[in-house]
Amino acid sequence: MLRSTKLTIELSKARERINALLDKTEALTDEERTERDGLAARLQELEPELRAALASEAAEGIGERTEDVVHGLDAEVRERLDLRKRATLTGYVTAHLAGRSPTGAEAEYRAAEDAGDGIPVALFDPDPRTPTTAAAEARVDAVTPAPSTVGTNLMNVRPMVFAPSVVSRLMVDMPRVPTGTYGEVRLTTALTAGPKAAGAAAEATAAGFTVETTTVKRVSARMAIRAEDIASVGFGNFEASLRQNLSMALSAELDDQALNGDGSGDNLAGIFQALTDPTDPTTKADFDSVIASYADMIDGLWALGMPDVRAVVGPATLQLLEQTFQTATSYAGETSVAAYLRARAGGVWTNSRMPAAVSNVQQAIAMRAGFPALRKAVCPHWGRMGIEDVYTGSAKAERYLSFHVLLGDVILVQPDAYKQIAFKLA
Repeated sequence: MLRSTKLTIELSKARERINALLDKTEALTDEERTERDGLAARLQELEPELRAALASEAAEGIGERTEDVVHGLDAEVRERLDLRKRATLTGYVTAHLAGRSPTGAEAEYRAAEDAGDGIPVALFDPDPRTPTTAAAEARVDAVTPAPSTVGTNLMNVRPMVFAPSVVSRLMVDMPRVPTGTYGEVRLTTALTAGPKAAGAAAEATAAGFTVETTTVKRVSARMAIRAEDIASVGFGNFEASLRQNLSMALSAELDDQALNGDGSGDNLAGIFQALTDPTDPTTKADFDSVIASYADMIDGLWALGMPDVRAVVGPATLQLLEQTFQTATSYAGETSVAAYLRARAGGVWTNSRMPAAVSNVQQAIAMRAGFPALRKAVCPHWGRMGIEDVYTGSAKAERYLSFHVLLGDVILVQPDAYKQIAFKLA
């Protein structure tokens, strides 16, 4: 505890005791008068001692308590900031690639920020205790101008924003599988049953199976950084921000391939490739036609009603659905078709990875979400790896980081659960 703090506490206690003695209605005893006089003398000594302690601490730079008051930081916040200084993005990424939970400062900081299994977003925020601008002092004298070349106070890099996953909301599982070609077996021809007359024999029928397989493909991302850039860039999280961006860019490409991959060359065969293209509509989507596209999905098996039907559409389509209302000939209501689908059906949403409109027609994917416990689609993966190369570019002071994911085409395990639909926008 600082000496000034101790003196302040002693001063407060002395004043409190003297006030208590002065408030007594009966006469003071000899012991109480002696105590009062001693406390009064001590008070006269404490005031100059406290001023001297404060001046000494300020001169010696003992300012932790003052700094905390200036920045409004309590002990818990300071502890989190200290943990953040010790935690690194590299520690989180390395642990993830190794298939384990982070340890040490990374684990403590993630728990302190209640970030679950992810990377705390606050890891990329600036430290509030670090001054970012210098205070300007106004003077009446002539001002000396700054030189033509001045410093730039760069904040930490803010991460690029990527759209959330589409395929996960379409209930596409991504299990990790062992080495070898991956296959899904589906019973497609059922055994039969039927009523028989007394004494009649039941004949067996053959069941049928369909096997779909996929082999390994690779999606990769790579970055290169130079020592000169790290030293001259002017902000501390330069490398960490690039590593984070590399990981997020890879995840975004995986999601895009699982949705839009056409299966040619090294591309995955995504969901659209597995579905059948619908006939392009010839009239602009209105309230009734959109509702009809949902109602047509009801099959009594995978969709028992509108609440079992959901769809992901392109951004332009959702913009139209939010502005499309019932006509006056049926009901001039205030509920748009998009709001109706959210309230009466399984919902509708969009994502920037959905294909753009072609000739004013935009594709969408509708899903029958019945039997939620059953696997409906799968995109297997054989693992992911991160390789840091500090040798190849060592002569040029360059380092490289590569991320690789091994995965297969999307297989519609239950193809009847999905349907490709389209909307005419104009």
